[in-house]
Amino acid sequence: MVPALSSLDELGVRFGTDKSSLFHDYLSFYERFFRPLRNKPIRILEVGVLKGASMRVWHAYFPRATIIGADINPGVPRFDDSRVTIEILDQSNLEHLVGLGVRHGPFDIIIEDGSHQWEHQITTFRTLFPFVRPGGIYIAEDLQTNYGDAAEHYRGVATMSCMEYLKRLVDLRVADEEIDIRREEDAFLRTYGRAVQFVAFYRRACLVEKAVGSAGVDQRAVQPILTSTRVEASVPVTLLAHISGVGDRRATSGAVRGLMAVQNIQGFQLEQAGGTAVPLEYRVRGQDQTWGEWVPLGRFAGTRGQSQHLTGFSVRVADRAFEAEVVGLFRDTLQPVIAAEGQDCVSRSGDALLYGMQVSVTRKTA
Repeated sequence: MVPALSSLDELGVRFGTDKSSLFHDYLSFYERFFRPLRNKPIRILEVGVLKGASMRVWHAYFPRATIIGADINPGVPRFDDSRVTIEILDQSNLEHLVGLGVRHGPFDIIIEDGSHQWEHQITTFRTLFPFVRPGGIYIAEDLQTNYGDAAEHYRGVATMSCMEYLKRLVDLRVADEEIDIRREEDAFLRTYGRAVQFVAFYRRACLVEKAVGSAGVDQRAVQPILTSTRVEASVPVTLLAHISGVGDRRATSGAVRGLMAVQNIQGFQLEQAGGTAVPLEYRVRGQDQTWGEWVPLGRFAGTRGQSQHLTGFSVRVADRAFEAEVVGLFRDTLQPVIAAEGQDCVSRSGDALLYGMQVSVTRKTA
């Protein structure tokens, strides 16, 4: 029996994986990220099973996990366990990788430990990262093959190494809006350059955590700016707003705000949170004082990641049985600005930046 409280590295040494401190020493690094997931029913994928030692580590460390291993070698060890599945595939084959993600994803953890060919490392990352859950982790191992004498053996037909590709991702994440992401030619980097929470490099490895929520959406609710006096008549509306330097924030409370002085709102959309459908429309005003067109529920108004902040917004309801009220927080005052349905919510000075907003919808009483 394996002790239930064994550390990840202790298990690695026990089962003989080269990820342990006896060789690569990856597991002591991983544990700080894996520990909160230890007793949760997560899904783990490892590309590159070899003799199956690391699969035994995951099985022992995560007692409630579903574990999928993928390898090109049909002779890899099989596991007589309902929690473990082995897939035989070629990681250079896009159809194989997509099929793997569709059949078994989304994943909480992906570990790429395959051929170490540069092209395969990049292809696997680009293809499988979309199958990582919000807040999930993707790990690329053995990146030392991108350097020195190993480079000639693992370069293959690639025009850049996986490390060079990851550095491009780092540039987009760290620079944030100082780089116009719309000019990025690579579709994957354009999509995920602002949708990763962080990138952590270690000896021979890289760990990428996906931002919370699809495309960087944070599901954590924000406390209302003002509390409604008509809670019993309220209609649930979800607000998604893009905040400078933060990314997308989604709140079922209908309220979001930037916490720092540079965190201003660049755009938003409203979504029906369930219950009665309400025909909402809304529009935004940019820094040039120009109002955009009215857009319907579910469409994004404004911009993302373009350093174009809002100076106002409006919300209206087509159905007279409902009414909307909006609240704005602007940089020129500590007091919130309240606007009724269809009215423009702008700062008292007229041109201050919007950093917080709230939208509430209520059913009119007879």
